[in-house]
Amino acid sequence: MVLVHALGSNSGGQLATGDLDDVHHLAATRPLPESPTGCAKWRVCGGGNHTFMWTDRGPTLLGCGSNTDGELALSKEIASPLLCWTPVPFPGSHIQQIACGWSHTLLLNDQGNVYAAGSNTFGQLGAPSSAPWQRVAPGSCFVSIACGMRHSLALDTNGVVYGWGANRNGQLGIEPKGKQPNIPVTPVSRGLGPIAMMACGRTHSILIASDRMTVYVAGQDKYAQWGPSAWVSGTWRAFQLPRPALKVCSGWDFAAVLLEGEGHSNIAMWGRADQGQLACRVDGAYRRDLDYVDLPDVSDIACGSSHTVALTAGGSVFMWGWNEHGNAGDPTLNNVYTPLCVHESRPQGAVGIGCGYGNSFIVS
Repeated sequence: MVLVHALGSNSGGQLATGDLDDVHHLAATRPLPESPTGCAKWRVCGGGNHTFMWTDRGPTLLGCGSNTDGELALSKEIASPLLCWTPVPFPGSHIQQIACGWSHTLLLNDQGNVYAAGSNTFGQLGAPSSAPWQRVAPGSCFVSIACGMRHSLALDTNGVVYGWGANRNGQLGIEPKGKQPNIPVTPVSRGLGPIAMMACGRTHSILIASDRMTVYVAGQDKYAQWGPSAWVSGTWRAFQLPRPALKVCSGWDFAAVLLEGEGHSNIAMWGRADQGQLACRVDGAYRRDLDYVDLPDVSDIACGSSHTVALTAGGSVFMWGWNEHGNAGDPTLNNVYTPLCVHESRPQGAVGIGCGYGNSFIVS
């Protein structure tokens, strides 16, 4: 049987616990999903007040929380919030990936097509919002997607990144010009070479090149989101990682990269740090140089707005960072400055993790 537990903010019903109360101790979501077939796994991703869960090799998509702006891709006539997991129809037969902004959602299906739903106030859908799921850039084939608070990215099969939505801080890699209108779907990585992976913060974007060691960052730098950038490529700042990246994720004002290599210190982080975002206490509000998190054999990471969740190969789960809603695992609601073990590998180790902006999920 699959168990999905949740922590944190629940003002929109986004934890699927059947009520609107924040959760400070791990609580089971409902109803319990069926075990996926074969070696498939349940995945979880959330935004401001909505959450999705899906199987990576199956036809099932579940949603919960707010649908005020259509972010759950359900009719606005359906009463919102949805307090339990609810089936959500989607185009295609299987889901490759879901990404969530504050009140919008991107879906990548098994055919390489990207669809968008939710708020389009800043053009973050990349298409008119007249139907629950709107196709983005018809004719293109994509392999990955990412959402910022109000901007979106998609990576195509040629390693080119397309961006759209808000760009006031240059987060799309396009030089902002005053009260610039929202950006339509546009290639934003030309001149950088093929890109392998990407992530979005609140007002910045991160791309990692096909060598998996070159990092490009565009957008706001108030909290050192550019990291230890050593050179400039157009509007993108750039620096090198010490080892190849396996995954990149971003909170609102900080970033985390899972690096190749066994043992400890395989998470590199930079950016805002005043609420424990970098798993340490620092002088000032941010750290520009890379910090390394001392955890053994991390196999996956996920970032909320200002907290991080890490899964080890043995099935333990650690959390740290901003904890106002208990989303980083400490029921005292104090911020967490060192990795806190929230789920032990025994008796049933975790097999997956996920984050919304102010909450955390553990699949076991």
